[in-house]
Amino acid sequence: MKVAGKSKLQYFVENLIQSSLTVIKVLLMSKVFIKKVKVESKQKACVILGNGPSLKDSIANHADFLLDKDLVAVNFFWKSDAFTQLKPYYYVIVSLNYWTTDKTDFNDAGRKQTFGALAEKVTWKMNLIVPAQAKSKKDWDAELRKNPNITIQYMNITPVEGFTFFENMLFKANLGLPRPHNVLIPSIKLGIDLNYEQVYVLGADHSWLKELYVDDKNNVWLTQKHFYEQQNKPAEVMYHGTSNEVRNLAEVLMKFVHSFNSYWVLKKYAASRKVEVINATKDSFIDAFDRITL
Repeated sequence: MKVAGKSKLQYFVENLIQSSLTVIKVLLMSKVFIKKVKVESKQKACVILGNGPSLKDSIANHADFLLDKDLVAVNFFWKSDAFTQLKPYYYVIVSLNYWTTDKTDFNDAGRKQTFGALAEKVTWKMNLIVPAQAKSKKDWDAELRKNPNITIQYMNITPVEGFTFFENMLFKANLGLPRPHNVLIPSIKLGIDLNYEQVYVLGADHSWLKELYVDDKNNVWLTQKHFYEQQNKPAEVMYHGTSNEVRNLAEVLMKFVHSFNSYWVLKKYAASRKVEVINATKDSFIDAFDRITL
């Protein structure tokens, strides 16, 4: 991440340290021999369907844009009627909350609902992309395995940082990602790795800064709106992973910083693979990718 005022020597030392730490993380966290995601598709482009509120309008008014492209759904997209209508070819879930062994985890019900819904609703060929860590977990995929239309494939989500050439080398080898602070980051990388000529992004509003506030008790509140929910959704606090520890404002903003910086990292990676990443989301806060208006 570039910061104004730093010298070339500072950048070199920082990248050297980050690269060294990344080697350790990859050795400890990544599944080195895991197979790369492979699919058979004749389409030249894919569209990532982020769950931001703008996706509702995009689907309603620009459905023709989706016709000749492979679709990538994420997280709770199954809650929308659009799931069975659009029949996404990929479904990406990378939150480790889905595979935690902590049964008090607030996401436990959501995890069961999601896998149950996918197992029940999918009547077309679909690739479910999950973290490599899920491969060693037991029973979570029992219902999914009963559906012959669903193929489960794995992706290493180890955070990779360091020299650009070093990052790109590990990305291409499926050993890690730019800091995966939201599901859009691995979804974009998936499109790049599968050699689509264009990777379009919809529903990536990322307009969280407008929805952020701090109350008189110093609690940080954020309304994360999704296209499949009511627009008057109440604000919520943000937690650290599966814990009950609430994030403070600095931690919330740092999470945003890492997310937006990861898009710039992906932009460089896409260029190295000769893939165009194009943001087609109206009023999106992501400033890394070229834009089009549908």
